[in-house]
Amino acid sequence: MSRNARFVFVLLLLAASLACGLITNPITSGAQNLASTAEAAVSAIPSGLPNLPDVTGYLDPTGAPVSDWNGIPVMPQATAGQEFNANTYSFKVGSTPQADIEAFYNEKLKTLGWSSVFSAATGSVGGFMMFSKDSNVITITTAKADQDTVVLLIKQ
Repeated sequence: MSRNARFVFVLLLLAASLACGLITNPITSGAQNLASTAEAAVSAIPSGLPNLPDVTGYLDPTGAPVSDWNGIPVMPQATAGQEFNANTYSFKVGSTPQADIEAFYNEKLKTLGWSSVFSAATGSVGGFMMFSKDSNVITITTAKADQDTVVLLIKQ
């Protein structure tokens, strides 16, 4: 059999296989199985999302700031502060630079026996610090909000 004849024979065999579904049936079946699995996963999700806490207030604390919250110092530059629950407090510090906030907490918390676990600054936009002491952890998140910087303290 010549090379051209073999090529035509393979093409005809491939066309017949496709027409009869010998090749496409496993592909189609796999796609249908995947689609039914995805549909089952989506239908298993509850119809409503859980009630998430409203954290928008964290960026706009109101009230007089305290000097100390749950044993954690609050910066003297604070212009407003608010406790949201037993583990969460936020305060505004005007246009205080991120470096000053980091230096304040690194110094004050080290003096109180806390160890720095992690720190990441994002320039003038904000940052994140984490400290630990015994079995306690405190996270300090800073974020720019309008003209102010907001500092969020979460103690666990």
